Amino acid sequence: MPHLRRTELINEVIPVDMHARFMQDRKPIRWARTRRCLTAMATLLIAGCNAEPAPTGRVLVIAVDGASTRLIAQLMDEGRLPNFSALARVGSSGVSRPELPLLSPRIWTDVVTGKLPERHGIQGWVHLSQDGTPHLYSSRDRTAHALWNILSDAGLKVGVVNWLMTHPPEVVNGIMVSDHAADGMMEDKRALAQTFADKIDGTQGEVRVDSPTGSFVSPSTFRSQVEAERSAPPFTEISNPFADLQDWPRFGFLGDFMRQVYDNDDFAASVALRIESEIQPDLLLVYLPGVDRISHFLWDAVEPIETIPEALRRPPEVVVKHARALIAYYEYVDQVIGRLVQNRSPEDLVIVMSDHGFEIDPKSDVLRGVHDSPAARDGILFMRGRGVPKGRSDLVMNMVDVAPTILAWLGMPPATDMDGVPAVFMETDTPTPIASYDTTPIEYLGEKDEAVERRIIDDLKALGYVE
Repeated sequence: MPHLRRTELINEVIPVDMHARFMQDRKPIRWARTRRCLTAMATLLIAGCNAEPAPTGRVLVIAVDGASTRLIAQLMDEGRLPNFSALARVGSSGVSRPELPLLSPRIWTDVVTGKLPERHGIQGWVHLSQDGTPHLYSSRDRTAHALWNILSDAGLKVGVVNWLMTHPPEVVNGIMVSDHAADGMMEDKRALAQTFADKIDGTQGEVRVDSPTGSFVSPSTFRSQVEAERSAPPFTEISNPFADLQDWPRFGFLGDFMRQVYDNDDFAASVALRIESEIQPDLLLVYLPGVDRISHFLWDAVEPIETIPEALRRPPEVVVKHARALIAYYEYVDQVIGRLVQNRSPEDLVIVMSDHGFEIDPKSDVLRGVHDSPAARDGILFMRGRGVPKGRSDLVMNMVDVAPTILAWLGMPPATDMDGVPAVFMETDTPTPIASYDTTPIEYLGEKDEAVERRIIDDLKALGYVE
């Protein structure tokens, strides 16, 4: 692309009709639009205005928390996961590799920022304030831009559903449904954070939640569509394996918990499909925690009997029931993936991944599935679409490499302040990296930093675009 004069650059970045109104009125434009326009202009200037147009295609990332590579492989061999098998057949598979410790909030934030916790700020489930009060980590604690911020600033549309640590929701160019939107999810996370807080010296009191009230949906105008999905028909043909109350009497409240886990995954999948149908985002991220949550209670049922301490072994009939339920849940997730992928173009990039696997802790006096050691480190990875090699089963994707890989696939440069780099196995060109994307403020739903807005307007004035 030849060098652009200033007026040509404006027309490249700002739609013509918007530019005409802007130049005619000479008035400050709204904050979110101002931020995106300024950032897009800055990106073009940094790149020297010589980048080629991004190839066509959109990105779908499905996060299946806790999905096991071993169990997935076994069920694929048995023909029970046709949609996973289809992804492997038209694309490739392998493992996703996180950094220890295996704590989901930090890992999934690694994925969307391309940075390790020391750079993005999310270390786990809970942190202490100076007086020892424990707080559940929130979106405000993230100190780096995530993919949804980067793409929104560049004018691309995004959809984010249930991704960990996205409450309060952020203002994006698209739709964000926070990880507190599903029924009971906020209190569930608070309780989980409390178990970690109780192990930290100096903890004082109960875990507090940042912005516990208010809308879970950004923009708030999409809230009615989200609420409608709470009563949507079942997302798949596989019914809730924990629905029969008489079949799970000994679980008590845990039976209710696992029934709700299924319902919440169904809700997240339905919302994701609703967003896809309404705005066709350039990037859609959806997080499904159900496999992880039930595996903590049922994982022993799919482990070889010799790995279970004899004193902890369950009766055979209980093992069979637990194994059937866990496998049914994997089959359910397989169908969820099939529905989310079915209308995607072959050119679209589809990534299905997990943050770790599962294991049994033989030293514990409680029979539970855990993911504490390097033995449970690797998660699943399935990819297909333009640039993905076909027929391989040996892919290795470091978690911090996901964000720069997606950016490069979309024709955007990665950043040198990211810890990750575009995956070497991808058959795509990588634009020259820029220094950082962490150059604009992050706005949260219902908030507006007037001082920041004034600074952005001043920057536009300095560039000669506002008088």
